[in-house]
Amino acid sequence: MSMKFKNSLLVLPAALLLLSCGNNATIDEKSDDASKDVKEEKALSLMSTNCFVCHNPDMESETRVAPPMFKIREHYYDDETSRDEFIKEIVAFAMDPSEAKSIMPGAVNNFGLMPKTPFNEEDLKLIAGYIFENDLASDKWYSKWEKFQKDKDNSSSDLNYEELGRNIANQTKAELGKNLMAVIKRDGPAKAVDFCSTRAIPLTDSMSVVLNAKVKRVTDKARNPKNLANQEESAFIQELKVALLKGDKLKPKVTEVNGKILAYYPIETNDMCLKCHGTPNKTIVPATMAAIKNKYPNDKAIGYKSNEIRGIFVVEMNKKRN
Repeated sequence: MSMKFKNSLLVLPAALLLLSCGNNATIDEKSDDASKDVKEEKALSLMSTNCFVCHNPDMESETRVAPPMFKIREHYYDDETSRDEFIKEIVAFAMDPSEAKSIMPGAVNNFGLMPKTPFNEEDLKLIAGYIFENDLASDKWYSKWEKFQKDKDNSSSDLNYEELGRNIANQTKAELGKNLMAVIKRDGPAKAVDFCSTRAIPLTDSMSVVLNAKVKRVTDKARNPKNLANQEESAFIQELKVALLKGDKLKPKVTEVNGKILAYYPIETNDMCLKCHGTPNKTIVPATMAAIKNKYPNDKAIGYKSNEIRGIFVVEMNKKRN
């Protein structure tokens, strides 16, 4: 065998190895790109259902009840901020909003404190990571958002019942919160009592129609008797209160009753809630207390402090077809 042929045999495996590595690298890159696209689509979907009801991405919006997301990014992001730091701060505030944690006092003054919402922490991390990586004030991003809105599949078949119910509960809470904060900002907390007495239940019912599910808020200490929890709901509220006292993580509950899926999600108080549900003559001003007594003479929904269980969202869903 000639030396030249021997050398060719030696070169061939190396060439095949390099070719193989090159192909694998291409496959891996495509796989990484596909994974990134899936994560971005999920992040946009989560922001659409959990964030943009209040944090409207439209820069020209005249009905804004919370700062737009690009403004939030501007406050939390700079060249020295790491991705991990950014995500940690965003998630910490969203999971438990408070004035002490806020770095946007102007927004709190203009819009009020964000209500506490039963977010999934992993979902928030995905959202925060997406915000870190994308300039939400750019025309490029807004074009991407408009395309997502046109192309998105409205099917929720890929979500489990807990995720689907959480999205429904969060969208309903955001819609209620948006309208309530607008009333408080315009007319003060006393007028919010009128809103709750005449608009809260009809608005919740309308969201049930929009979201193709039955949604209600219930409590063991009712202001409106229509919101009083039944026996099973009251039992879960008590479970949540015990978990809170122990310092355990509050978890939703999903069960099946009479062929329907029922999902329960905690409603926790924060500073904004205390304007109508806190302590009379302290967090509840006299004018608001007078309005409460006038509308609800048998009210049981006062005396709360921050980070207590106010009640639960109950979401009733049809079972998915196989």
